[in-house]
Parts: sequence; structure tokens; C-alpha cells
Amino acid sequence: MYQKQIHSGKCNSATQPLHNLRAFGYATGNFGKNIVANTLGYFLLFYITDVLGISPKTAGIVVLVALAFDAILDPIMGVVSDRTYNRFGKYGAFILFGAPLCALSFVGIFVFPLASDQPLITLLSCLLLFRASYTLIDLPHNALLARISTNSQERAKIASMRFFCSSIGSLGVSLAAFYIFDPGKNADQALMFQQFSVVAAVLSLLSLHLSWFSVSGRDRNAVRPLPCIQAQLKGWRAIFSDGQSHIVILAGFFAGMCIPIFAKGLTYFCKYNLEDQSLIAVGLTTMVCSQAISTFFWGFVSQQYNKSTTLVWAHVLSATSISGFGLTVYSSSPLFVFWCVLIGWAAGGLWSVIWALVPDVVDNLHLKTGYRSEAVFVSMVVVFMKIAHAIGAGGFGLLLAHAGYSANAMQHTDTLDQIRWSMCFIPVAGSLLSISVLLFYNISHTKHQHIAQGLLARKLQ
Repeated sequence: MYQKQIHSGKCNSATQPLHNLRAFGYATGNFGKNIVANTLGYFLLFYITDVLGISPKTAGIVVLVALAFDAILDPIMGVVSDRTYNRFGKYGAFILFGAPLCALSFVGIFVFPLASDQPLITLLSCLLLFRASYTLIDLPHNALLARISTNSQERAKIASMRFFCSSIGSLGVSLAAFYIFDPGKNADQALMFQQFSVVAAVLSLLSLHLSWFSVSGRDRNAVRPLPCIQAQLKGWRAIFSDGQSHIVILAGFFAGMCIPIFAKGLTYFCKYNLEDQSLIAVGLTTMVCSQAISTFFWGFVSQQYNKSTTLVWAHVLSATSISGFGLTVYSSSPLFVFWCVLIGWAAGGLWSVIWALVPDVVDNLHLKTGYRSEAVFVSMVVVFMKIAHAIGAGGFGLLLAHAGYSANAMQHTDTLDQIRWSMCFIPVAGSLLSISVLLFYNISHTKHQHIAQGLLARKLQ
């Protein structure tokens, strides 16, 4: 079944509770990933259209191609990392060496296209390099969660810590928006993007290294057998034949395709519909602060109730609040802030709880098949979420072009309506689709306890 066996150390067992400081240290990796990912998630489309002067249709295609390229690399990364073990453990080398590459390529996105005679080609090259290096850190960091704890409720707590750190990364991006989108500094917007990219890249590098060193003992010692190709293929087949795997993948796909469109659209909505681009920073900061605070709430709820039920509640709140925003916000009124608070609160549950489901499904597959393909399953969740994000981002760019959007100009009424309804009701549709599949998820906390006991009994045999 396996090519070789790596023996575990006696300490740092994933069956023992993880100290809160180490758990939080691991979670800081999400800060490092999110401060660069959300800079692109929030602003890349705007940067391409309004700073580089590229058409929204072309911009949407560029974003789509870059994310699709990233998605292609994830399954490869899953196979490679499942078959890797060295003195840095199973995932340490990818994180330690991938983080500097990710930081440098991120800065390049905001520096090289502006200095190039062919900004479109240069931008796409930088984006592809960034997406490749981001894959080196993202998938291994996500897969680590299945190795540092075997307890479903502790995983829910760690997942909430991770998303809190993600929210702090997003907060850094939203606070930077006060500087980048200062109405009095439009002429220097390109320079301000460059300056922030350097700060974000350094913080990302440091936090990702801290993340792995916080749990390096468990990555090195809690080592699974390294699978042969035949075992990995059986693990792949199990993923595609297992109903619970399908549910998590589809829920992540629908959410990843639709919900981020609200944040992307908010940049255009504030600048053109509300005619006040300073509200971009207000809206994003309000959502992110609410999101950060809510992670403690969602973490508590997901430990007390089944995680899938908690995720459904988060989607219901998201759909309700985004609908309210679209129907009522026509000026910089208190309603703008009110709905942003609720949207951020819902997001805290959407993106933390979905990742708390993943390691439980990994354990369920391991018990059913005898094969543990944690990185491969994580890669499939990430692949479908990135494909979804690419479709959503590319589709939104095409919708802008179809609506007649023209950068830095007065927009037609129909264009403004297209921005409003696209940014609001596409995310609502995504939440409704996610809810429809999550209703069939059945790995409760109690069921996972039986799964963990079954895995332990098998290990002792």
C-alpha cells in the first residue's frame, strides 16, 4: 500500500490539545496569505482598469486566466506534498521557501507593468508567477490543519482563529484604502499601490514563517505514511465518489464564485454610484472589523452546534444583508454602514466554518478507504474555489464591459444599475446554492468522534 513508512515522534501528538499560543501562531499564516490575496481580490480589477487603463473586458479575462492557471497547479501541488517529507516536515519546505517568492512576485504586479512598454503582457506574467508561488504556500498551510489536531471541536476553534487572522489581514488592506483612495491624491494612486505592496509583502513573509515554526514539531513528528501512486489514485477516486466530499466542494465553489463579487463591486459602486470613492475604505473597513469580531462568535457557535448548520446560518445572514444593501443604499447614509456591518458579520462565518469542515471529511475518507490524502482533498477544495473565483471575477469584468463601463468617466444610468444588481444579487444566488447542498452534510461533532475513535483503533491494531 505504501512506499515507505516514516515513524512518528512521541511528542507533539495531534491527539493532544494544541496550546492556544501555538494555535494562534499557526493561524497567523492566514494573515500573511490574506493581506496579499485580498489586496488583489478587492483592488486588482480596479487597478487594471483605472490605473493601467486596460479595458474591463480584457481585465476580466486576465484575472480569469491567472486564477485558472493557479487552479491547474493545485492538484499537482496536492500530489507532490502528499508524497513529500524532509527535515522541514511534510509542508514546511513549501511554506518557508514559497513565502519569499510570493512576496516578491506580489510587489512585481504593482511595479513592473507601470514601467513596461507592454503592460498587459508584463502584468499577466507577474500574475502567473504570483499565483504559482501562492499555491506553494496556500495549499500546504491549509492541509496543516488536518495534522495539528484530530479533534473536530478544536479544529473549529483553530479555524475561527485562522479567519480572525485573515480578517486582520483584510483590515490592513481596507485601512490602506483610506490612503490609496484619498480623493486628493488621485494622481499618485499608482505610487500608493506600489508602496502598500511592499509593506504587505514583508508582513506576509514574516507571518507565514511564524505560522509554520509555531507548529513545526507537529508537522515533523505527526507524519503519516508516504503513499505510493496507487494509493493516491485510490484516494482520488474516493474523493470523487464520496457524497460528503461533493458537498464541501460544491458549497465552497458556489460561495467562491459569487460572494466575493460584492467586495469587487463595492469599489466601483462607491466611486460611481455614490460618487464618493472615500467610501470604499469606509465600507471595506466596516465589513472587515465586523468580520474580525464575528469570528469569535462563529467559532463558539460552531463548537456548540454542528458546523454545517452554523455555515447555513451564516449564508442566510449574508443573503439577507446583501439584499438589504442593494435595495436600500442610494447614498452615504447610516444604512450603508449598517448593512456593511451585517455583511462582514456573515462573512466571518462563511469563510471560517467552511475550512473547519475540510479536515473532518479527510478523516471520514481515511476511515472508509484506509487511504489518507489530506493534501489532495484540500487541493480539490482549493481548485474548485479558485476556478469559481476566476469565473466570478472574469464574469464581473465582462458584465462591466457589457454594461458600457468606461474608467474614470461619467457612467450611464444602465451601467450604474448593472453595477448595483450584479454586486448584490449574484452573491445572494451563491448563498442560496451553498445552502441547498449543505442541507445534506451529515458529519456532526458526534459522528466525527466515532470516526476519530475508529482511526485510533485502526492505528493500534
